[in-house]
Amino acid sequence: MKAIRKTVGQMLNEVSLAHPKNDALIHTETGTRLNYQLLYWEVERAALGLLNLGIQKGDHIALWAPNIPEWIIAQLAVARTGALLVPLDPAIERDDLFYILDQARVKAIIQTRGAEPDGMLAMLQSLRDRLPLLEHQILLSDISSPGSILWSEIIAEGDDLPSSLLDEREREIRPQDPLAVMYTSGTTGRPKGVVLDHESLINKSMASTYRQGITSTDRACLFFPLFHMFGNTCIALATLLRGAALVMPCRVFNPELVLQALSRESCTALYGSPSMIVALLDHPRFNGKKWKTVKKGTLGGAPCPMELMKRLVYDVGVRDVTVAYGITETASWITMTHPGDPIDLRVSTIGTALPVNEVRIVDPDSGTLLPAGSPGEICVRGYLMKEYYRMPAATAAAVDRDGWFHSGDLGMMDDKGYVRISGRLKDTIERDGVRVHPGEIEEILYSIPEISEVQVFGFPHPERGQEIAAWFRTRESAEVSVERVRGFLEKRVTPETAPHFYKRVDSFPTTPSGKIQKYKLSEAAQAEYAPRGSHAP
Repeated sequence: MKAIRKTVGQMLNEVSLAHPKNDALIHTETGTRLNYQLLYWEVERAALGLLNLGIQKGDHIALWAPNIPEWIIAQLAVARTGALLVPLDPAIERDDLFYILDQARVKAIIQTRGAEPDGMLAMLQSLRDRLPLLEHQILLSDISSPGSILWSEIIAEGDDLPSSLLDEREREIRPQDPLAVMYTSGTTGRPKGVVLDHESLINKSMASTYRQGITSTDRACLFFPLFHMFGNTCIALATLLRGAALVMPCRVFNPELVLQALSRESCTALYGSPSMIVALLDHPRFNGKKWKTVKKGTLGGAPCPMELMKRLVYDVGVRDVTVAYGITETASWITMTHPGDPIDLRVSTIGTALPVNEVRIVDPDSGTLLPAGSPGEICVRGYLMKEYYRMPAATAAAVDRDGWFHSGDLGMMDDKGYVRISGRLKDTIERDGVRVHPGEIEEILYSIPEISEVQVFGFPHPERGQEIAAWFRTRESAEVSVERVRGFLEKRVTPETAPHFYKRVDSFPTTPSGKIQKYKLSEAAQAEYAPRGSHAP
């Protein structure tokens, strides 16, 4: 793939000129419908309004809102001003909100009011005195608040300015200039601000959509949280750069609204985590006949069980769905399966490297390159983050002197370039000196038809180093006993790697982006099992 040396503003201009009447942004819950001509106009008005507010190239602007149409417009407008977007989780806690706004040196924030009584608004107001660099609070609301300016006022003021002002600013922006600071989920320790540029996000978006087969005739359904890279880049930005329609069914994930939008808007592409797809397929209102237009898309964020993939491809007919693996620090996707890959490859692997990436497997201790079929740490080079913002030591630890990002994920690559992932280095369990990779055990347990989700994890043990637990969730109305699960697994693994503790649960703790928080499982298991020692229940 030939490298693209453009900015997001340049790409948006080109696609709007090429497909002015194509549907661009549809939000079915709010009734918003914009074609590319209208979207470009709305983005220009917002960008001019931000310039009028005094936003300079390089300023940091936080965006704190659920999945609403203004999120997309603001994202593109900020890019056109040369400022950097700092997406925030709508459910962020007060301490993390302060940390990110302070650490990122945010100059302006665009936000909604929040839940009753104005939760997000009140939270920020309580922090304003501690954030001297925060000059502007822009409110996505019909009701003003002291110390803030309404988004509608920003737009109106943009109407009074000539577009030449924005043209002049955009001439100053280079493809290598930073576009966003996206903070990692912070499941362990403080989140780190990943600085990403126009060039990296554009090239990853174009490479991934080419692999998926996305064109300007597609209609992509977006219900993943926009504050997360999967939502704002892998789905939203990638779809818009192709001139396709972006269909947003709801502010927050609502399976019933998603099902309605998939059918009524004739969506062709579906994106989400496996758990989200399960929620759609298991919903009482699911009707496979209404999915006749859905043929492609991508699953990411967690391993895809074989039964789910078979159901999607064979039963529902989403035959070209792909599985992908990516990290914020690598500007989104690293590897992706091909639409025509056999089902077993789309489940057992995370595909091959995108053409803009290099991937290799190294010994995690020595850094030595390993041959095909050898397990080790996954490393990637090509269109990486520029840095962890204001964290040079962490940046140096993550990216070596040859430009390889060390992912912390364990896997192996076959002689055809397909990568199999086995887990995180930090999730590797060591019991009595034996290393156990949870992913290998989880894959075996997923072959039990009644199990819809399973997590194998370690927790501290005073004598053995760690002990192993396997907690599982069953499909709705399915019954499977702990004894059956234990017996099934113990016939297929060695005693040295078998979990001692099993439990059926109703749900797992997750981050807002859907990632399982294994450290919380470990804490819960330690509290539950510690008094009972290492003996199986």
